[in-house]
Amino acid sequence: MPNFKIEHKISKATRGRLFFSEDFTGYASQDAIRQSLSRLEKDGVLTRLAQGIYLKPQIDDLLGVIYPKIEDVAKQIAKRDKARIAPTGVYALYTLGLTTQIPLKITYLTDGSQRDIKIGKSVIKFKKTVPRTFAIKDELLQLIVQACKEIGQKNITETFIKQLQPKVQQLHKNIVAKELKFAPVWIQKLIQELYNDSNYVD
Repeated sequence: MPNFKIEHKISKATRGRLFFSEDFTGYASQDAIRQSLSRLEKDGVLTRLAQGIYLKPQIDDLLGVIYPKIEDVAKQIAKRDKARIAPTGVYALYTLGLTTQIPLKITYLTDGSQRDIKIGKSVIKFKKTVPRTFAIKDELLQLIVQACKEIGQKNITETFIKQLQPKVQQLHKNIVAKELKFAPVWIQKLIQELYNDSNYVD
């Protein structure tokens, strides 16, 4: 039997909106919620992205379902879980524009639950980290630090420095003064040199 409260909430939402099964807690029992969402998926009202995660899809005449960006899904999951996340690995490099390689497994550091969530052909990996990681609150600085960690101190090249410097120059001086100290010492030195010297690279 249809749950009209669930259907009404979904019908009022804009296309492209993500829904979690937890969004309907209190509307019905967990089994009834699952059955309602499953029926709406079969009817084409919702698209199931992963267990308990649904999309009210935007439909393009040529492309079909327009899926949200993986980073938007990750942020919504973190918001639901009241967790903090930070891109890491190759995805940090990609987000900064330092590589054109699009990773199929996108890794985020988190202070929430550690798990993998498959979205289509991609996988969002939430990797548990220590609270100190989130002492750096500025998103750009966090990305720069994670990108440097991914490359590694011994593999820093002049090419990487030339690519990184414009990003470092975008940092606000207050962020550099207050938050850079939470990065590894070698990264602190590299960023400080790139930030202070606009002619660091020949």
